[in-house]
Amino acid sequence: MILEKVTANKKLIAEDLILIWEDAVRKTNSFLKEENIAKLRPLAKLAIKNMQTLLIAKEKNNTIMGFVAIENKKIEMLFVKPEFLGIGVGKALLLFAIKNYNAMWVDVSEQNIKALEFYKRMGFTVFCCSKANNTANSFTIFHMKWEEEK
Repeated sequence: MILEKVTANKKLIAEDLILIWEDAVRKTNSFLKEENIAKLRPLAKLAIKNMQTLLIAKEKNNTIMGFVAIENKKIEMLFVKPEFLGIGVGKALLLFAIKNYNAMWVDVSEQNIKALEFYKRMGFTVFCCSKANNTANSFTIFHMKWEEEK
């Protein structure tokens, strides 16, 4: 696995990354409905294009396995292509972001239990929470800080 920062063609690579985002969201966020994903897609695509730091994990043949987006030391997105889930891609991206880009914050929805448990295993702890409101429902967002590598 190769880990690298995207330094050129962010707009071009955003096309590939939004597909990874969409597949990963469908696989890991069963609480989201198709209409939620459709509404979030253009926002996610814009965020990917404009993110301060964008890191990718890829195979030797350049197939992108996943990505992490960082803004002001905060992990804004971490998504792994479904066929690469469970083999350490997310962990590698997260540790790369922490060690090389001083990423130390992340927000996780209470509905995304797998992500919450992943970040806890990786050394993040909840330091506060807030309510997110949208037209469909209201849910808690856990604000987490990286404390130590586990």
